[in-house]
Amino acid sequence: MGGRVLLLVVTFVLFFAGGAAPVRPHTPAEFLNRTIALIRARSIDSAQVDWPRVEARAAYLARGAQADVGTLTALQYVISELHDPHTMLLYPGQGVAPDASVIKVPSTRVDGGIATLELPGLIGDEAGERRYLDAGFAALGRVPAPCGWIVDLRENIGGTMFPMLTVLAPLLGDGPAGSFVMWDGERWPWEIHDGQFWVDGRNMSSRPNPVRLPRRPIAVLTSGYTASSGEASLIALRGLAPSFGSPTAGFATGNDVIDLGGGTRLLLTDARDVDRTGRVYGNTPIPPDHPAADAETAAKEWLRTRGCR
Repeated sequence: MGGRVLLLVVTFVLFFAGGAAPVRPHTPAEFLNRTIALIRARSIDSAQVDWPRVEARAAYLARGAQADVGTLTALQYVISELHDPHTMLLYPGQGVAPDASVIKVPSTRVDGGIATLELPGLIGDEAGERRYLDAGFAALGRVPAPCGWIVDLRENIGGTMFPMLTVLAPLLGDGPAGSFVMWDGERWPWEIHDGQFWVDGRNMSSRPNPVRLPRRPIAVLTSGYTASSGEASLIALRGLAPSFGSPTAGFATGNDVIDLGGGTRLLLTDARDVDRTGRVYGNTPIPPDHPAADAETAAKEWLRTRGCR
């Protein structure tokens, strides 16, 4: 899965952006030291790093740097020592949101009384998010009373998690949906209230989902392309819906996006996803509850045991 994961890492925008202030010290050495200190303090993988050795090596790699950009090779080395595929540097032009008109949006289809919601990833700006939400709300609203639901996350390579969870709100129902466990051990709960997704008491939905749906059994489809926010969507459904298919990509963590200046950003993994049962996830693939080569057929067979005919 290595090549595929590398592609995913480059293409999806991480789903937890805390908006940390840019790191802009006065000299390249100060820039390097402050950025390393930030990584050391907040990375969820910090404890496994031999920091005296890594800091000494980074200083050697950055020797003679005349500008902040001259320290980036050293920072790449530091990041590699975390062994965390979800922490990375993004350079100017990387992670740029596509035009809203080309963003794939949620859709639904119904077959034999079973409704399938395809929930793709979202790498977009505000216009893209509006289009994603509009399509998701409309797709859910047009489904005539199904006997059960399938949530298809097989092509959800991540992006911005909040619109995804807002679209899922009618299926999740009001109440707890999971949480982040932060780098310092603090828990930030996820909750659904009145069609909106909340994190640690903050409303993260740009607008509420107006659709209301009766409770029906739900199955989830996953694949090796289900990553980051796609995995967060899966985790929000854990305890409500079994999963079918193959293991996910293994990026069930949250990131802060830190502006390093000059168009370079540090995406720093500082949180792990937690499901509603309290199970903590991380940067390892999530196996399906029911491995299946034909995930959709297996999910439909399971739904038939739950009342679908």
